[in-house]
Amino acid sequence: MRSLTVIPLLLAALWLQGCVALTAASVVPGALYEVVANEFAGEEVCLPNNISPTLAAVQSSLRSMKLDVDVLEIQENGYAIAFGNNNLEGSITLNEMSPKLTTLYVKARSNMREASVEQAIIDSVRAKLSRKNAKKRFSFSGYHNLRAKPDIKTARLGWYRPDAELKTHRNGKSEWVSLKLPSGKIAYLKREIVTLATN
Repeated sequence: MRSLTVIPLLLAALWLQGCVALTAASVVPGALYEVVANEFAGEEVCLPNNISPTLAAVQSSLRSMKLDVDVLEIQENGYAIAFGNNNLEGSITLNEMSPKLTTLYVKARSNMREASVEQAIIDSVRAKLSRKNAKKRFSFSGYHNLRAKPDIKTARLGWYRPDAELKTHRNGKSEWVSLKLPSGKIAYLKREIVTLATN
């Protein structure tokens, strides 16, 4: 019970500055920092594989768990993924460290962190990558483009799955809606009239 009452103090300390933050943090037990930090963390591994088959293995793993890649965001050194259902939401980040080395970072939450789900995804990805007939590329079939601005001629920021329950926002009567990507950036898509994704 005591830990629950101290959590708001810790969160407040994260927002305060200078001496005020130091005073607020000093009343929080050291062990609680680790508990709260763990709650907002995920699981990261480094895989001795190229990023393309790793991305394909992530897609295959999520689908085998009755989940899917809802949003796939293009990033400078890889991809960010959003996935979820009514009980769970999560994100996966893939970073290409070298042509034969990819980091995989998984975060999954319901009402709290789901570390067992994160580990299950990692284990499944590893197993699929170890197969001789492992998929080499992500399947873009059925996915649609996400744009940098509400204009089909602007840069593509990624792809989304039309059947996914996405949290979008419409401005006025525009046929375009905005969507927050896993990185926090904003992308645009058409909900009624959509352009098929290309890769």
